[in-house]
Amino acid sequence: MSIRVKLYMSYLAMVFVPLIIMFVFVVFVFYARGEEDVRQYFEQERREPYQQAIVYGELSYVLKNDAGQLENEKYLLDIQKRLGELWAGLLISKNGQIISIAPFLDQLEPTENWQKLLDLPPESVTFHSFRFETNVLHFVYPDGSEGKVVLFRRKDIVPIHWRPASNVFTLALIGLTSLLLTYFVSRSIIRPIKKLEAAALQIKDGDLSHKVVATTKGEIGQLSIAFEEMRVRLQHSIEQSLQYEENRKMLLSHISHDLKTPISAIKGYVEGIMDGIANTDEKRKRYMETIYRKAADMDQLIDELFLFSKLDLQTVAYDFKVIDIRRYLEHFLEEQRFDLDKSGVKLLYPKDDANSILIAADPDKLSRVLTNVLNNCVKYMGQQSEQANKEIKVSVKEQGQYALVEIEDTGPGIEEEDLPYIFDRFYRAEQSRNSETGGSGLGLAIVKQIIEGHGGVVWAENVKHGGARFCLKLPKSTIVKTVEEHEEHTNH
Repeated sequence: MSIRVKLYMSYLAMVFVPLIIMFVFVVFVFYARGEEDVRQYFEQERREPYQQAIVYGELSYVLKNDAGQLENEKYLLDIQKRLGELWAGLLISKNGQIISIAPFLDQLEPTENWQKLLDLPPESVTFHSFRFETNVLHFVYPDGSEGKVVLFRRKDIVPIHWRPASNVFTLALIGLTSLLLTYFVSRSIIRPIKKLEAAALQIKDGDLSHKVVATTKGEIGQLSIAFEEMRVRLQHSIEQSLQYEENRKMLLSHISHDLKTPISAIKGYVEGIMDGIANTDEKRKRYMETIYRKAADMDQLIDELFLFSKLDLQTVAYDFKVIDIRRYLEHFLEEQRFDLDKSGVKLLYPKDDANSILIAADPDKLSRVLTNVLNNCVKYMGQQSEQANKEIKVSVKEQGQYALVEIEDTGPGIEEEDLPYIFDRFYRAEQSRNSETGGSGLGLAIVKQIIEGHGGVVWAENVKHGGARFCLKLPKSTIVKTVEEHEEHTNH
């Protein structure tokens, strides 16, 4: 429930809850008094003064025309009884002496000084918490005696303290209802905010491990969800920054090692030439060739490092084109076949007339991927004896919405514990870090970055009969259906 709805509901409750409670309380009071119907009570309140006036009119007529009836005990008891049923009663005197007190009044106030009330009747008097009005009538008995009648009739049908008490009760009920509603509504708002405050303080102190759980719905729940998303992203950002820092340190360490080794070698050979150790043309030629090869390795390492850094920072622009991966591999491998033959490696790529497999790829970047994978295969097969069968088999097939390129060699394979890490930067299955056998450690990392930049995946596995298989899974082009539909429409 939103905060706005909660406030609206609390405002409405502050108005209606006290009214409902008051109504229930009134019904309870009437039930306790034996009233079967509330309407009966209000009808009685409306009719009681009218009925009192009827009896009072009858009494006035008797006093003016037949005052002797007041000495008739039967008539006197009858009129006192009728008035008593209407919460009224008569105080009658003859020559200043009380001759009749209404039984109803005597029951209400048995200790009252009636003579005093007769002599000096007030405008109103209170009997048993009820307020009564007085009316005084003077008359003359048939024998000439002076008579006086004081009529006491109830003015309000509720005790006099009920009205202020009910007002106090109503105000207290409204105040209590307001306090309770304010407490519960504010608690439902403040408690989640306090949790968010605690989470914010933890984040301020660098503790991002505590999850922010949305305990309510509405605005605060949405705020909690947004806060949790912010915490997760901030935690991910910090972890990523730490990983980048760790990668930077590792990068500097590997670069230092990989550059120091060939530089030291170049320095040693140059010193050999300067010191006259290479004292023949053959030695000098061999030294210069070695220096050139080391410099070429350094140049290649720097190129790979520069490319990998751009890929890692996602600053490399891809020039995607729709190509047929079957035909692309055919032309690319034909160019590579000569160099592979010089290395003693046989390249196999079965040609077939299968349907084209169109993918969206950057031809130059894809060429770099295939070159790095082939070079890796050639390098590790080069560790085998010259009599070993050295072959690289390349195949491509459709796999759902992807094109799967498999490059399989007959080399020594990959250790099982190394398989999950060979595409990590600077990881070498051959841990000596010898550039002659292990490479720079960036070739397969570049492969992974480029393939993922194409929206694909790459992995490696061992072949049962020996050797390694590299799998490149690239998404097919989204315009394949358009091309097929166009061809179908042309045929028709």
